[in-house]
Amino acid sequence: MRKLLLAFATALLIPGMSAAATLGAYFDTPSEMADSPAPFSFFDVFLFLQNAEYYVTAVEYQLTTPIDPSHALFSVMSVTYPDNKSVTLGDPFSGHAIAYWPPMNGFVPGYNLVATLQCMTFAPCGSLVDYPLVIGPHPDSGEIRGTFAPENELFPIVGLTSIICPDLVGTQEENWGAIKSLYR
Repeated sequence: MRKLLLAFATALLIPGMSAAATLGAYFDTPSEMADSPAPFSFFDVFLFLQNAEYYVTAVEYQLTTPIDPSHALFSVMSVTYPDNKSVTLGDPFSGHAIAYWPPMNGFVPGYNLVATLQCMTFAPCGSLVDYPLVIGPHPDSGEIRGTFAPENELFPIVGLTSIICPDLVGTQEENWGAIKSLYR
């Protein structure tokens, strides 16, 4: 009986540990993390918080560009927020904290829009190959974290990396006979 209770308790704990809350920069949908925008044209980057199974009241992070720390090739031109945004401090590059009221529902649909960044690149993709956008820790706290209702308790968030101008390998569809003829 004791083994059965221990197995049941372990089964209840594992689902809660398997999915950490993540914050990522997405292009178009909450699953697209790479894009090749045209230089000197506006494009949107959506910051989505996923798997935060809380009623989220605040988020803090910093957007970094490790291969371009001065942001000479990429810029955030403006930031827009969801309607439930109540307070913001800082900006994406220097450290950004955003509070929400009413809280964001992290349970349904499983992701929430934190902010929309209108961005621009200043070079063609040839100069920006595999240019990373990294969600990193806020410089004041040294963490990526959020708070949840009702007591504004802290929870950790995992920052994700998105890629501008991914280095794609070209492929061409051929039949097997054409491929074999390459080796004659």
